[in-house]
Amino acid sequence: MSDLDAKPITNGHEISEDGITADERHAHVQRVVDRLLSNSFIYATFLSSANLTEVSSGSVTTRLVLDKKHVNSRGTLHGAVSATIIDFTTGLAIASWDLRETTGASVDMHISYLSTAKIGDTLEIVSTANKVGGRLSFSTIRISKVEADGSLTLVTLGQHTKYGQ
Repeated sequence: MSDLDAKPITNGHEISEDGITADERHAHVQRVVDRLLSNSFIYATFLSSANLTEVSSGSVTTRLVLDKKHVNSRGTLHGAVSATIIDFTTGLAIASWDLRETTGASVDMHISYLSTAKIGDTLEIVSTANKVGGRLSFSTIRISKVEADGSLTLVTLGQHTKYGQ
């Protein structure tokens, strides 16, 4: 790596191309999480125990341990909870893109259920804002179950389009 390829470092934290440090981006997304949880009964009910684990520009990873409020009558992850996770976390990926305060309203959502998870399982949720425009944002999401050995089993794939600035 030459000096021309090196990225500037400030206080030990890499600065992204848009001049935002990883700590600033993470703190911003955490504030969005806190605001959404305090303003939405649905989010607060299902996602108050979700933990923000990684944040970069346009990408957010969270983890959630499933309990009885997350499962259907068969004891497995409820499809409506999956949709709520998608709505919430893709909005966080959009907020991480450029530190916007609002995450938009759902226009379209596609969900593929590939496997399932049960009470006590930990989900790893990786949401990516693939394109954030002036009015529409397009995101993808992978919801996986964390296995005992640390490997991931894909549970749900989703695509989500949101409207807003």
